[in-house]
Amino acid sequence: MNIDGCTAVIYAELGFPAPLARGLFVLSRSIGILAHAWEETTQGRRNKGPIPRSVLPAALP
Repeated sequence: MNIDGCTAVIYAELGFPAPLARGLFVLSRSIGILAHAWEETTQGRRNKGPIPRSVLPAALP
């Protein structure tokens, strides 16, 4: 079981209804991706998906 399954069990034991637990899951994942995007931006790197480097466009001067 991964961490998402563990948090689902905790939410269920705490009595959260399933739709609210799903919302909390999505909220936590959203914050994580925003933090990652911010980190990439502040370090001057391009926030990209899983694309081979040979396919990436060249940087503009």
